[in-house]
Amino acid sequence: MRYNISRRDELSRTEKKYRAIKWGVLAFTLLFFYVLMRAGIFGVWQPVLLIPLCAAVSMYEDELVSCIYALFCGYMIDIASGYVFGFSAVWLMAVCVGSSLLVRNLIRVNLFNFCAITIIAVFTEFSMDYLFNVVIWNIPKGEVILLVSIIPTAIATIVLSPAVYYLVRFIESRLRTDSEEILYYGDDAGEQGEEE
Repeated sequence: MRYNISRRDELSRTEKKYRAIKWGVLAFTLLFFYVLMRAGIFGVWQPVLLIPLCAAVSMYEDELVSCIYALFCGYMIDIASGYVFGFSAVWLMAVCVGSSLLVRNLIRVNLFNFCAITIIAVFTEFSMDYLFNVVIWNIPKGEVILLVSIIPTAIATIVLSPAVYYLVRFIESRLRTDSEEILYYGDDAGEQGEEE
């Protein structure tokens, strides 16, 4: 089995421009989803769209970049939810680095694999939330919090995650440079590349 290791080649001016635009758009998307999360317009069914966003970005990027983006997404979730600073970042970084490694070496970028990674990320995030913020502190009526708040939020996040996947896929398809395509998907795009 051949493992891919990221190379760092010198980028042309056009590639630098496209990469800067791509990260500007992804940063704006992160801020938009944060504002949407803080607004609370969905009530109890408020999705945490930052989780599928960092999962989708991690499928297209290498390990370091996905770790840094997951760190920022985790910090935004912590600020919006009132968690201890860094609580969500720890879980999201582990899931995103793992998904980046899986995409690089074992699986393809497609909706099914994205949904599997998102379900793992959502389950990890919300089970750790329930364990560390309800069970350990022995909060009264913890089952009610689980049924009324945590489970509906997790379901809403999973249901809306395909829309996030297609948004990130659109951004990547429009702003990906040729060297990134060879770097992350191999020389033979049919063998390791993205499934349409």
